[in-house]
Amino acid sequence: MAAEKDLSDRGFVIAIVGIGVLLCCGTPIAGFYLSHKDAREEPGIRAAADAYLSAVVRHDDNGAYDMLCAADRRRESRADWLDRPAGGYGVTGFRITDVTVERLSEGPTLRWVTAEVTYSDQAPRTVGLNVERQDGDWKVCSPDVR
Repeated sequence: MAAEKDLSDRGFVIAIVGIGVLLCCGTPIAGFYLSHKDAREEPGIRAAADAYLSAVVRHDDNGAYDMLCAADRRRESRADWLDRPAGGYGVTGFRITDVTVERLSEGPTLRWVTAEVTYSDQAPRTVGLNVERQDGDWKVCSPDVR
């Protein structure tokens, strides 16, 4: 009877230690996983931002519109987009400085690109571009520059 009690007590202690290890090590590891960059997504995200900003530099409003996410295209038709004066006509270049993927424990994964945009008539400005995957392609949503 005493041997069974020792085995039962030992199993309980092992279970408690295992739970403690999972809490102490698992929580930081999960936090790291949720907040780190996913290297597999970064090239596509960067390419979408590059394509959008390149279209802005070339004054290719149709090309820039094609890179917009569905929500932006629903908000504004192509005709309205082309009729609206673009603030980006002074854009002469850009440099992508960061690609960020932020996984939230509750909520969608956020992806955005930070770029330094140069203008012909003003000082360079840092802009953010939200990027989403839609229908297999990366699209820019609500860009800070046009």
